[in-house]
Amino acid sequence: MQTDKTIEREIQDRFFDLITNQKENKTSNAFKVYQKLVFYRYEEIIKSTFVQFIKNISERELENSIYEFLKNPPKTEFVWKIANDYIKFVKKLKLFHDRKYLYELLYFDWIEVEIYMKEYKLKENDFSWDSYYCLSKSARVKKFQYDIINANHKEKRENYLIIYYDFNTDEVLFREINQFIYVLIKKMKYSTLESTLNEICKENEIEFNEAKEILQEPLKELIQNRALALN
Repeated sequence: MQTDKTIEREIQDRFFDLITNQKENKTSNAFKVYQKLVFYRYEEIIKSTFVQFIKNISERELENSIYEFLKNPPKTEFVWKIANDYIKFVKKLKLFHDRKYLYELLYFDWIEVEIYMKEYKLKENDFSWDSYYCLSKSARVKKFQYDIINANHKEKRENYLIIYYDFNTDEVLFREINQFIYVLIKKMKYSTLESTLNEICKENEIEFNEAKEILQEPLKELIQNRALALN
């Protein structure tokens, strides 16, 4: 006996068969109506999520990519996650491989949504060189090859960002950091903050005490803003 979920899945599969022209007559009115309805829904999701991305591609490119995307519709139950499936799709098919900065724009737009849509528990987060820290669940670090942060999308410039949810303003903030802090964040969960810093300084022949003095305030600020959390 079929369960309700099985029946619902079959209805959904047939619905997408109709949209993607797998089993239906392309000239039928039903096909055209359903195809347009679902296209507009996906277009709405993509346009509202990828604000910067859509400014850098043509309407035709967007339309074609969405119709291709609908041939293998996402399985997620959450509407807001469809945008992430779209990113995976366009990268897999290399739809914009001649303009790779567009992939970074997609990430830049998407990560704000992903961080904002999740729920987080507030925990005590004091600064100490003797503590173990890690990147917070409400934060990401990312190495970019293009100058997305300054809206110079086509200009190649290696840069590093920490992107995190600000619990005071209810916003997702983008902050540029240097490569040293980026590497420190990547390594810090395996030892105390001071030990991690000391290790990186030795590897790069940097004076430890000077680095410690320079980095204390920016690290303290990231910890106070809960971009970095006690591990």
